Amino acid sequence: MEDNLKKVLITDLDDTLYDWLGFFIPSFYAMVDELVSITGIDKEILLSEYKEKHQYYGTVEHPFVTLELPSIKNKYIGMDFEQIKEILSEAFHRFNSVRKQELSLFPSVKQTLEKLTDNGVIIIGFTESTQEAGFYRLKKLGIDAFFHSVYVSDSLFHSEFETDKRIHTINFKKPDKDVLLEICYDEKISVSDVVYVGDSLTKDVYMAKMAGVTSVWARYEKEQNDFYQKLVDITSWTDEDFIRESTLKKEWNEKNLLPDYCISNYSELLPIFDISEGK
Repeated sequence: MEDNLKKVLITDLDDTLYDWLGFFIPSFYAMVDELVSITGIDKEILLSEYKEKHQYYGTVEHPFVTLELPSIKNKYIGMDFEQIKEILSEAFHRFNSVRKQELSLFPSVKQTLEKLTDNGVIIIGFTESTQEAGFYRLKKLGIDAFFHSVYVSDSLFHSEFETDKRIHTINFKKPDKDVLLEICYDEKISVSDVVYVGDSLTKDVYMAKMAGVTSVWARYEKEQNDFYQKLVDITSWTDEDFIRESTLKKEWNEKNLLPDYCISNYSELLPIFDISEGK
């Protein structure tokens, strides 16, 4: 590669490589419907309790948080964790079966990662998800081999992937520019060599712009559905998080920022690295 060409891709995972909302919401609500069937507990009560627990943990993907819901604990008072888990096993199986059916890569993602790798581009993943969520999905989708490193948030429990030396825990949150600068420092790469791609203007692209990294907005066409509202109903975001997001949008607009590139398909990354689809 010539010196002026980009050599490293740092990519967001959720809703950039695959449709996170498109698999998580159907899986979660299928599980809740099964819980209602098993327990007889009102669905709205369960959703309200999930939201409270999600905000406590700061994530909607905390494992087996169902067993901590007050209505579940009250219904099965006197039983231990494993007993309750067994009684509710069909609900957890329902989540897993729908996830298996719905989790899939966006068009051209695998082929693009392969072409980038074949042309010597180093690929690094960065997600605010934990390793047991984010890295698990890379493995299930058959693309983890393309990644030189994957940066994840702190895990909440021991994971089967924790011995994989490619996984690194990072404590910064998007859009803190220091997260990208720390990744570049750890990987011994120059920010001038890096392209960063993500689906959020206020988190991914804003962070890249502030760090001086070439920014790419993955602006995919979204299917019209009620998934976002269903996520809000169980969100881990607090009022402070929504205020922060609103502030970031205001800052973005006031600074008249624009992404360096905007793509509607992951393969549109290739020309940025001077790679044709035929190479």
